[in-house]
Amino acid sequence: MANAERSSIDFIEAVQNVLDSKDEAARKQMLGTATQAMAMLETPVDAIWRLIMSPHAPSALMALIKAGVIQEIAKTDSSTADQLAKTTGADRLLIVRLLRPLNALGIVKEISPEEYAPTAITKALVDRVLLGGYQFMFSAATRSLANLPFYLEKTGFKNVEGSPGPFQDAHNTQDNMFPWLIKDPPMMGNFNAFMTGQRIDRKQWFDIFDVEDILLKGAKIDQDATLMVDVAGGEGYDIAEFHKRYPDAPGRLIVQDLPAVIDSIQDLTPRVERQKHDFFQPQPIKGARCYYFRSILHDWPDADCIKILQNTAEAMTPGYSKLLLSEFVLPASNVSLYPALLDVNMMAVLNAMERTEAQWSKLLDAAGLEVVKFWSSDAETEGLVEAVLKD
Repeated sequence: MANAERSSIDFIEAVQNVLDSKDEAARKQMLGTATQAMAMLETPVDAIWRLIMSPHAPSALMALIKAGVIQEIAKTDSSTADQLAKTTGADRLLIVRLLRPLNALGIVKEISPEEYAPTAITKALVDRVLLGGYQFMFSAATRSLANLPFYLEKTGFKNVEGSPGPFQDAHNTQDNMFPWLIKDPPMMGNFNAFMTGQRIDRKQWFDIFDVEDILLKGAKIDQDATLMVDVAGGEGYDIAEFHKRYPDAPGRLIVQDLPAVIDSIQDLTPRVERQKHDFFQPQPIKGARCYYFRSILHDWPDADCIKILQNTAEAMTPGYSKLLLSEFVLPASNVSLYPALLDVNMMAVLNAMERTEAQWSKLLDAAGLEVVKFWSSDAETEGLVEAVLKD
């Protein structure tokens, strides 16, 4: 027992040293080690019960977000159940019951009976991008995921390859997720916040790609030349980050998206032009040096992806234009947990998928394009697919 206690203390000290160093790569490596250790310590029955009970806390959290309870806890040093009930209008006993699992998970902290303080998780959760992301995923994805087994049973367990799919079945709609969002402006706001939030702590594509040699070298410098088009670029986070890294790069920078998204942009450098565009229509910007898509094609089944890519290919200049896809590129086997779960999510919500190298190559070939190189950093992060027009 003494050896086990000493090992635990040593591990905790090592964890603290990594946190103090602010070495993100080391932190992730240690998190992976801790996750492996937990898996080794869990019995099969432990693991099964963890899965059985996994939906409960997210459901409690969503209810408390919708009631405004989490937001109230985050505002003060401490709040009693009575105070929270008075402020939000939610029933006191309901608040107490729903906060129990969140206290056990460290999402809030019960500092005395029925008195709660925010934790670092509470304070992070109420940030616009995370709060919006949680609400979007719960509303759009969780219902579809819960319904997925029953939908697949009805279809004879066929692979999902197009609409109507699990999302339409779960939400009783003929709409794809994007038209569904447009009809619900608050939820569209949550989605846009989620997309921005996803990008904030992830490695940027230009950290793994040779921008200087492949894009900037040989780029046209005349007044009307376009360096980059960020297609379906949301609120413009990626292209703005590119501009920060390469402020003197020549050529126009353009972010394109649907009208509702472009109209929702609150803060974007004037250097980036905003353009309303549906990528199922011909690409209006011809001959750009780079057409960039981040996490777009995994939203669509193959047939739709080919239409999107063909519209882009028709605007590209042979021997000059590049297509860059920031997407997960799945290995042929032993896929890491996050992208594996994301693939199931895309199936349930958008009738779409994450893809392997072979699947990306086949898709691009069907649209008249060919892969130059697959760029990657690590298994838990999107890679980059570099492509050009076929000869």
